[in-house]
Order: sequence, then structure tokens, then C-alpha cells
Amino acid sequence: MTEPNSISSPTVDPRLSRKGPSQNPVARRSLRVAIDMPVEVVAQSFDGETFRQDTRTTVVSAHGALLVLATTTEIKPSLLLINKKTGGEAQCRVAYQKRIESGKVELGIEFVDPQPRFWRIAFPPDNWSRADRKMPATPSK
Repeated sequence: MTEPNSISSPTVDPRLSRKGPSQNPVARRSLRVAIDMPVEVVAQSFDGETFRQDTRTTVVSAHGALLVLATTTEIKPSLLLINKKTGGEAQCRVAYQKRIESGKVELGIEFVDPQPRFWRIAFPPDNWSRADRKMPATPSK
């Protein structure tokens, strides 16, 4: 039993402080949308060479994206992302990096400054829930 004026140490949820993509939706700054969007990544390798690669997103948000690069080149944490559909450019930083099969790298990037219009898509409202979404009506027979 704690005494009435005692101070307890705060508990920290380890899911909020771990590296990589969070599994806790409360930790998200903006909703993510699964979308295949063509982009170009312009970065610099650690040996100073400019690196350019066309790729596609798997997930986007107002704060960044998740994409896959087909490279074994390690890149510096700052990069330029170009939206191939609009020509829009945004300075980004690498927030997450994981080697996956066949020498590919899964990259989570975040915009240096939030860019809610960078993707030119309508994001669901902040209070949107999958549970509330309307399911298509089944055709009557």
C-alpha cells in the first residue's frame, strides 16, 4: 500500500520507446495509408557518392513513408524524396532501416517538416476507426 503523499515512479510502455515501426497506434502522429506511390530517393552514401533510386512506397502518412530500396549501399540518414506523380520534393531523414531478403532494405522515412499535402491524397480523419467503416452491402438474390 502506498502512503497518501508518496510519489511513485512512472511506468514507461516499452512499445513507445523502441526503435523501428511502432505496433501501438497511440504512438502515431498521423494515420498511415497503404498505397503504392512512385518515388525517387536521392541520398548520399557514406563514401560521399550520390545515390539515386526509383522505388515505390508501401505506406504513407503526413509525416513520412515506408518504402523498399534495392541496394546494399549504406546511405546517410538525410535524403531527398521526390514524388514522381507530382514532382514535389521533401527533405527527409531515415527513422527506421531493416535489411530484408535479396539485399533489399526496408526504409522508414520521416519528413523534416510535416508535409500533409505531399502525397496529394485524402487521409482519413483523426478519429477514424476501421471498426466504424461501412462494409459493402451484399447483393440481394
